[in-house]
Amino acid sequence: EKLQKLPVRPCTKNGLEEELIDGELFLCDQRGDKAIHCLNSGAAMIWYLCDGTRNLPEIVEEIGATTDRPKQEIENEVTETISQFQELGLLV
Repeated sequence: EKLQKLPVRPCTKNGLEEELIDGELFLCDQRGDKAIHCLNSGAAMIWYLCDGTRNLPEIVEEIGATTDRPKQEIENEVTETISQFQELGLLV
C-alpha cells in the first residue's frame, strides 16, 4: 500500500543545502544557517540516489551492490525512507 503512494522516480527538492559531517548528512534551509533534517549514512545514500533518474527497484539494486544485506531488508528500508522523505516534503 505504501509503495503505491511513492513517486515512480523519486527526486529530491531543490533549494536545500547539504553538508556532510562525520558520516551524517545535514539538510539546511536555503540560507544554510538552519539544519532542518539530519540523515544517517543509510538515509543519505538513499537521498543521493533520489535524483529523478532511478525507480525504486533501481535504487534497491544500487544499494544492494554495496552490501550483503538481504534484498527484502533493503527494499523495506528504501521504501520506508523514501516514504519519510515524502512525508517531510523533501521530494518534488
